[in-house]
Amino acid sequence: MDELTRQFQAAVAGSPPSRIDLDMLIAADRQRRQHRNWTLTGTGVAAVVAAVAVAPVLFGGPDAGRGQMALPPIASGSRPAVALCPTVAPSASGPEAPLQTYDTVRSRPSESPQRSEIRLSEALRTAVDAAVPTDVTVVGSVPECDKPQFAYDSRYREYTTIGLLSRDGRRGHLIVAVRPTPAGAQADCAEAPDQRDCEVWGLGDDGVALVSTTTDPGGGVQRWVQLQRVDGTSVTVTTDNMVVAADGTPRLTAPEPLLTSQELVELARAPGLTLYP
Repeated sequence: MDELTRQFQAAVAGSPPSRIDLDMLIAADRQRRQHRNWTLTGTGVAAVVAAVAVAPVLFGGPDAGRGQMALPPIASGSRPAVALCPTVAPSASGPEAPLQTYDTVRSRPSESPQRSEIRLSEALRTAVDAAVPTDVTVVGSVPECDKPQFAYDSRYREYTTIGLLSRDGRRGHLIVAVRPTPAGAQADCAEAPDQRDCEVWGLGDDGVALVSTTTDPGGGVQRWVQLQRVDGTSVTVTTDNMVVAADGTPRLTAPEPLLTSQELVELARAPGLTLYP
């Protein structure tokens, strides 16, 4: 058990049990702080306490060595591809997770991870411009990168991005994950964060969306949407109204998340967020 997790558990001891995905919340903030620490090294800015992320998310390109910079190549085509920021692949504090070998509902995508990172990042940015209210700012987890971008995790065979939301001093996370739909996946709420508050939305040709909201006794709210596309892609979008302070304690940053469940669904169903273009 690492120190940040230990501090967090001590902070919430004796409180009513939380239904918020605390591991996800801690991981998102630790990745944000770690990226900030790496990016600002040598700039004279005070270092932020960094800890190794516990979630299955890497921020290096698929060809990056451990702890090295990676910048995915620009894709060829008739128009310029979106430019991705150079990022760092963090080293794990413990044994690496084994390669996930789950079966999928159709053959795995043939598109290279390098090309998918660029294509999916461009699709997400277009979706953000269309679905997110104009008064909500969305930035990537790397300070110098003003747009969210996907990174491929070869162990979990998925693409993930963490964005930071803000409006009038209120903040939250936007986490998007794209992966092939596992074989046997059901269009029901069995795996939703909170089955007691979950709905199944039929979206016609776009597939089926599972929509869940988790409310913590302390006021934390997490909204979760998983779209199972008819083409075999699963898109999961999560947002919340909390951050984790440097000492490991959770802190509310808004009365509720800055995005509604409907807005999360619209993000998830963006045409370009597919692994089978």
